[in-house]
Amino acid sequence: MSLKIRWLISIIFILCFILVTPLIILYAAGYKLNPANISFQKTGMFILDTAPRGAKIFINNKPQQNLFKKISARQPSAITTPAKIKNLLPGKYDIKLELAGYWPWQKKLSIFPGAATYAEDIFLFKQNLPILIYGTSTTGALLSPNRTRLAILSASQLILFDLNNEQKQSAAGQINLPKLSWSADSQKIISADTIFNANNLSDKINLDSLARLGATKFFWANNKIYYQLQNTINTYNPTTKLSQTIINGQKIDNYLVKDDYLYLISNLKQFTALNIFKISSNEFLGNINLPLSLNYNFINIDQKIINLYDQNQQLLYLIDPQAALLSPTIKTIANIKYTYWINDTKLLYANDWEIWLNDLTNSQKILITRISASIKGLAWHPSNNYIIYWTDKTINTIELDEREKRNTTELVKFDQISSLALNSPGNLLYFLAKIGSQAGLYKLAIQ
Repeated sequence: MSLKIRWLISIIFILCFILVTPLIILYAAGYKLNPANISFQKTGMFILDTAPRGAKIFINNKPQQNLFKKISARQPSAITTPAKIKNLLPGKYDIKLELAGYWPWQKKLSIFPGAATYAEDIFLFKQNLPILIYGTSTTGALLSPNRTRLAILSASQLILFDLNNEQKQSAAGQINLPKLSWSADSQKIISADTIFNANNLSDKINLDSLARLGATKFFWANNKIYYQLQNTINTYNPTTKLSQTIINGQKIDNYLVKDDYLYLISNLKQFTALNIFKISSNEFLGNINLPLSLNYNFINIDQKIINLYDQNQQLLYLIDPQAALLSPTIKTIANIKYTYWINDTKLLYANDWEIWLNDLTNSQKILITRISASIKGLAWHPSNNYIIYWTDKTINTIELDEREKRNTTELVKFDQISSLALNSPGNLLYFLAKIGSQAGLYKLAIQ
């Protein structure tokens, strides 16, 4: 090789070094050439994760692939979750995540210079068919306060279904749903005149002798049986079969026993009074005056905050029992039909057409969705990023991530759907439904 050729090669290498080195430095610093305006821009990246993992990633309909794996052809080249997609120019991208056997997830997300855009709380729901696990005509169901058991009513028996192990118990008898309730600790089921042990339905306390005397509104609290008899509230000892009056001479339209306190609803001429008594000392502690209504009910009795619901006005009063005596703390939520407490301070609720999330700590109220079909109930998914709601015919999920839009997925469609419950891990749905001539309790695996 002549000296002139060697000199030319050296010049070419030097020029390549001078030209390429800045490009490599810019790329390493997170810059990339934007062909739209012929300039270098700071790039960003997507950080994506799903449950379950392994979803294929598509950006603007292009599958993301690992270049080195693609070249070697010895391993699958598709990039799957969890993943970091780097060196993306600022702008909007159409992200799609796909996993075989699951509903896809899609959303437009933005990349900003020098920043990471996260989408990590993505729960992929299974594309699955429901299974009929108990075929019988039912009249309704009632979920326990701790959301682990479902009391199902048929024409001739009460069925208790455990959501975590799918074990069933049954007790014969005709029970009406409006006369069925749970104790706050989820250990007792109260019917019109019978209290069942939820751990063993054959262990029951028959209260028909009290019912014949006119006793109503049986209530289990503090390991005692409470009931109303005309203008008195009493306790009953099933062992001795003796009753004791704890409050008398009151106009009583409804009541709640919570710890050592008794809350009485009394409808008067111009207003409704919530009277508060201390049970152990039989002491009147005070009262709260409310607008007159003939249909106040205590709901969500396991919550720390008293939930007093005016069914006629669809108005929920949230009363702090600790502050009620000195300075009543009352929060009202209007136009409400269904409630689901996520924790002590977050309430998910709905009316016929809307779903809302209310954070009591900062009084923040967020509209999640508004739909045309009538909502019949809702539940919170333990992933903390999804809500499950149902209508007369469909079960749906909606995510909380509001970037671009909240993704909604229709999981299943039936001729008729009523009560629904979600097990603790959040992977199984149980619901009463009918399709064609097959009615009963169905199970749907969603993960």
